[in-house]
Amino acid sequence: MRILSKYLAKTILSSTLLVLLVLLALYTFMDFISELDDLGKGDYSISSILAYIALTMPKRIYELLPVAALLGSVIGLGNLASQSELVAMRAAGISIAGINKAVVIVAGILMFVALVIGEGLRPITEQSAREMQSVAQTGTVGSRSEYGFWTRDGNHFNHIDRINADGSFSNVSIYEFDEQHRLRILTKATSAEYQQDSWTLTDVVQSTIDESGVEVHSVSHARWRSQLNPGMVNIVVVPPEFLPVWDLIDYVSYLKANHQSVAQYELAFWSKLMMPVSTAVMVLLAVPFVFGPLRSAPIGGRILAGALIGIGFHLFNQSFQHMGLVFGVLPWLAASFPAMLFAGIAWWMNKQVR
Repeated sequence: MRILSKYLAKTILSSTLLVLLVLLALYTFMDFISELDDLGKGDYSISSILAYIALTMPKRIYELLPVAALLGSVIGLGNLASQSELVAMRAAGISIAGINKAVVIVAGILMFVALVIGEGLRPITEQSAREMQSVAQTGTVGSRSEYGFWTRDGNHFNHIDRINADGSFSNVSIYEFDEQHRLRILTKATSAEYQQDSWTLTDVVQSTIDESGVEVHSVSHARWRSQLNPGMVNIVVVPPEFLPVWDLIDYVSYLKANHQSVAQYELAFWSKLMMPVSTAVMVLLAVPFVFGPLRSAPIGGRILAGALIGIGFHLFNQSFQHMGLVFGVLPWLAASFPAMLFAGIAWWMNKQVR
């Protein structure tokens, strides 16, 4: 039994790897063609595009893994069925539950792979890719919008116009309000650099506002103590879905402490937790394709059905999460409902197999 389980797992994994390589080649080529539109912006050359494509490879693997797991499992088990190997296994006394055990092993392996790529490789390489691309095209690390980005630190609202390649800021504005929400101090600086546990502002102009009027002071340098640090700056620059779980936890705590919206980051957190589960669900869906209503269908029909199910899951998952943000659905529910729905479908379909 152990030998047959290993054989089944090896067959499914090899088919999944083959499907993943084919999908990866296709999507990489499409991304390469898309990046050619920006060729010539600044120092963005062919070598820069190839480096960017290479650095974003873990992102594509992570996104394609659920679909590749479903198609690979369908193809692997389908080939075994076409060669009557599954029939021989069942004639030897191996039940559907026994075959499912081998499939569960594969699901566990792919869950681990998704976890390593999603939390280990993807955040690092994606951040490096975005920084490299932004530096090559503009000479600066891209901020969240063309107008810079805003952060809140207690009663301080901070606007940073640009993040430079070395991690420093350009054109910083700090608005300090009192407890009655009245603007009291406006501080502007041409640059800011992080040193030890605070920021050093350069060419500072500070305007103090009270009932008697506005008083303006100018100094060459000043210290700015803030909860904002370079790590949090990277979080703001990189979209939440590309952040590791521990960074999301830290930033959600920071946002909650400053009474800011956390729905987008909580949704990203729960989505990352559910991604390995989604991969496992896709693998478990493969068994009914071989032993269920499609057992007599040719391999091409099973592949088409598997592709439609995989694409349908991906579209439904993305749509439901976005609708969850729009309509205020609890982030954990918006992230987990599609995977749990398809898990229920997989369980029901497996129960119908005899």
